[in-house]
Amino acid sequence: MSSNKKCAGLIYGKNAHHLDHIAPLCALIGMPLIVTEEEIAVQGRHFYPGIKMIYADYLQAPQFVVSHFDVVFYSMPRDLFDEIFFFAQKLLQKKVHTVWCPHGNSDKGHSIFFMEALHKEEVALVYGKQMIEFLQKKNVFDQLKSHVLTSNYRYEVYLQNKEFYDHLAERLIARRLTPAKKTILYAPTWQDYEKSGSFFDAMPSLAETIPPDVNLVIKLHPNLLEQYDARIEEIIACYASNPQLLFLMDFPPIYPLLFLADVYLGDMSSIGYDFLALDRPLFFLNQNTRDPLQDPGLYLFRCGIEIKKEDYPKIYSIIDHFFHFELRSFSPIRQEVYTYAFGHRKPLNMLKSEIEQAIAVFPEPDLSFF
Repeated sequence: MSSNKKCAGLIYGKNAHHLDHIAPLCALIGMPLIVTEEEIAVQGRHFYPGIKMIYADYLQAPQFVVSHFDVVFYSMPRDLFDEIFFFAQKLLQKKVHTVWCPHGNSDKGHSIFFMEALHKEEVALVYGKQMIEFLQKKNVFDQLKSHVLTSNYRYEVYLQNKEFYDHLAERLIARRLTPAKKTILYAPTWQDYEKSGSFFDAMPSLAETIPPDVNLVIKLHPNLLEQYDARIEEIIACYASNPQLLFLMDFPPIYPLLFLADVYLGDMSSIGYDFLALDRPLFFLNQNTRDPLQDPGLYLFRCGIEIKKEDYPKIYSIIDHFFHFELRSFSPIRQEVYTYAFGHRKPLNMLKSEIEQAIAVFPEPDLSFF
């Protein structure tokens, strides 16, 4: 950073799904990433080698962060940050300023109290117009002192390091699969408050009827693993001998994985929006029989083919039937929604400069909080 402010990224707790969002920002800005979980630190060093990873345990992290840094980039609400870091800030008589960073562009949160928790943020990074409108709807945009349109910075960081990431994907994913005409990526979300996840209902049909010319890669959400660890272990063990099926639990960077996939299959995961960058076919499992025409939470469904819960046993025949048709006919709407979600391409050096300007609203090292 060009100012005197010392900045860092922060992943506090078991939020491994934040890694592929905060780590590329750290690489862009040239700041360290502080984590409180050793496993996330190990993944960060392996998959994002240009970043300084700092592991601090739960007890040490608050005082370490407050004493060493002035601005923290995170994906938690400010209320939670203050709850965790209050005593350290009070002890050191210093307010640490924060920049909120989204961890995906999913359509969740329309019908529940979720994004409202961002009402105390001062500076936010937002992908594009869609996210701004959502924050406005939730009444958590107008209080911001500043915001930055990031576009799809994670895709840009991937392209900048494409050779490195594609080599990782080849070694850790592609080589573990048999040759196939088509690779389907299934990226179910976790069982959140909206009960969005489709994994347990779709899994039998997906695992037991894979066509001979298809590979299936299942990208499991870290929160789903936390919720149903033993149950998922049993499922993985049950299908471990199938060379066409790969469960992916420890590969955080999403774009090298997406480039291996011919088809996206999901429910409410933000990975569906990420996949729009490649303009390839998308299929959506409608786990709760919601109405895509009326439900704003199913906005992305317009970009592909909906599969109803009662049709899960026919998933592969539906994908095969619509594959070529879907590729042609949905391309214009995919591109339109991608622009709505992420805006136009922004050079990384321009984004870095805009972020530096945005945090200029914060005073230089602030000792006037208490």
